[in-house]
Amino acid sequence: MISDESYGDGKRIGTARSVSFRMWTTVILFANAAGAAIFVALAGVALNLPFRRLWVPYTALCSCGLLLAPSLYWARLSRERPKSCAIRFAIAIFLYIQAVMVALGSSTIRLGILSQSEVVYDYAPFMEAFSVIVSIPIYVTARLMFKAPQSGSV
Repeated sequence: MISDESYGDGKRIGTARSVSFRMWTTVILFANAAGAAIFVALAGVALNLPFRRLWVPYTALCSCGLLLAPSLYWARLSRERPKSCAIRFAIAIFLYIQAVMVALGSSTIRLGILSQSEVVYDYAPFMEAFSVIVSIPIYVTARLMFKAPQSGSV
């Protein structure tokens, strides 16, 4: 998806078109649904669960994409400002991880794998810490990526 833009001297260069919100959301939702399907199928095989019991966990994980798509698009809108974009990207990933952890916790309770007290008292504190720990290197990496000069620029 390249468009041609010309400078005042008549030279043409190719630049990437901006991606619409609809296209962005569609791609992320399909990718999230495919990833959730793979994860749930592998978990179902590993735990010897029938596929009909896996619809609720699959739906819960797919609904996390409804949070991821707009939050990543929101982060992408500020890509001209590296610090702001990196902060927004880290927030988007933090929120997505939180949603996935809630989906996994509620799914394990529903499937009878863990009790509610085990999820809340034994796993939730680690889920919170994991989300924060993962978000920090994501911020640093995004900050470095967006700060780096674009290829082809002079």
